[in-house]
Amino acid sequence: MPHMRDFLSRFRPAGAPGAGRAAVPADRRRERASELGPVLMLLDGPSAECSDIVAAAQRDAEQIVRAAHAEADRIRSAARQRAAARADELVQTAIVAARTEAAAITATGAAEAAAVTQRARRRLPSLADRAVALVRDLGAGGGPS
Repeated sequence: MPHMRDFLSRFRPAGAPGAGRAAVPADRRRERASELGPVLMLLDGPSAECSDIVAAAQRDAEQIVRAAHAEADRIRSAARQRAAARADELVQTAIVAARTEAAAITATGAAEAAAVTQRARRRLPSLADRAVALVRDLGAGGGPS
């Protein structure tokens, strides 16, 4: 859409018919620069201030990121140490449980061995008597009965 100024420039009074007047075309760019220059110059201060604020925010953000990475490293290290300590606890618990179970199995084995030894001692005299009787029968020529 054409600007109102361009539209109105069509209706400028023209000179008398005949030889035209020598005129210089309007320099719209220079007109805009002269109108907007002072306003844009007023924005230079806030623009510089804005750039300073953005730069400071970027520095702060980088510092926060570095601090967060350092904290994450500390947390990771502490977690690894806790995990290693917990693993050691579990290993010690397993060892204690294995030793307890081994002691129980050994005690059960010792009790069973003592029971077998006891039965053998009780049965030994009767078995010895039978063996002697078998040997006597063999010596007498009778054979086993």
